[in-house]
Amino acid sequence: MDRSNLRVIVGGAGPEASGAGRRKNLVRAYVTDTRLMGVLVLYMQWKTPVENYILTEKNETLHQFFYIETTEAGIESYRSLTFDDEEMLEDMEQIMLGGLGGMRVPLTENEALYLLNMYADLNKRYGNPLPDNTEEYAFVLNGKPTLTEAEEDRLFKMTCGGVETVNQLVNYFLMRYFACDFDPIDRLSTTEIPKDLVKNNGSAVLCLNTIEKIEEDGQGSYLCESVLEDDRGYRIVVSELVIEGMKVSSMSIISEFSISSPEAAMKLSRPEFVTVFDLDGDVDATTIYLDLKYRGSLQNETQGGKLYVKFAADNSHVNSRVYRLNDDVEEILYITSEGQLIIGAYSLSRIQKTELKIYRTRLGKFLTEIGKFEFKEPILYDYTLGEGGDFLSYIKEIMNYEDD
Repeated sequence: MDRSNLRVIVGGAGPEASGAGRRKNLVRAYVTDTRLMGVLVLYMQWKTPVENYILTEKNETLHQFFYIETTEAGIESYRSLTFDDEEMLEDMEQIMLGGLGGMRVPLTENEALYLLNMYADLNKRYGNPLPDNTEEYAFVLNGKPTLTEAEEDRLFKMTCGGVETVNQLVNYFLMRYFACDFDPIDRLSTTEIPKDLVKNNGSAVLCLNTIEKIEEDGQGSYLCESVLEDDRGYRIVVSELVIEGMKVSSMSIISEFSISSPEAAMKLSRPEFVTVFDLDGDVDATTIYLDLKYRGSLQNETQGGKLYVKFAADNSHVNSRVYRLNDDVEEILYITSEGQLIIGAYSLSRIQKTELKIYRTRLGKFLTEIGKFEFKEPILYDYTLGEGGDFLSYIKEIMNYEDD
């Protein structure tokens, strides 16, 4: 299979006119409904009519994927496939959409072009270059179509999925507010919420949010303790939100203060369950197998092996009274260059499911379990950042652990 037409394109210069005038027909388009998470993937498939063909071209199909960061970046990356191959297209979809946890929402041509041009404008506003190979997608950046206010509002709702519970509303609202992503804030509010409630507010990541209802009768009032991370470090912000008709009617800040990294680590700590196997097989062949098995997961080569992080298929973790940034992580796998397979999860039920899943694969008969651990806080990721080596020896070293 020739994968030379499968492109990974990040960074680069502005769009050129090359190819912009060639007529193409849209076959289909969709966007993920993950706007309130701060990221989107927009997909478009085009066909070039035969009468517009340039003889030197080999293909008449163009599949386009745009990865969009909605806060301060705009269009971050672009991938394309210039022929029809279902397996390769599925691989690309898994890579681009695998960690988003969203649904695909069909779009019309006007809707797709409106979204893309809107976020290309965000690139310009923040001085971020568009992804490379712009001659391939310049024809979709020829101007933003006009939508009515009602059409624009409908499109925004399409990109957001359903906000059906107070927990979802509060967590999404604070996520976007602390990120200084105020367009959703306006749409999730009944009145204009001041944009400067937080001191020295810059774009921050909501790492942890705890919601407490403080008023049973009348208006729904909710007290929130949020742990934020930004360029300045960690902060705790305590806020109060009033909810009316599944929208925020007011927001006030009760307190805001910085905390140290150790204090943040204590706040963000959670148990981690880890199972370690010896692999009786070829490490390179196992890695190739895991590459395919976890093709929609985050994959990262490290000095001591390769890491795989599988995310949940949806964002149901946002519908929780206690929201944690990484609660959508379902499985962590790490294959070491020395032949150990280490799996991790953040709950007992998830580690048990992962163990059962890995035993049922073709790897199962080559694995021998050599250790099971429950840690008070995650350590597996820190291990993967090191030089690798025997995981049991690593545990003994950092925890002064001794065999019985």
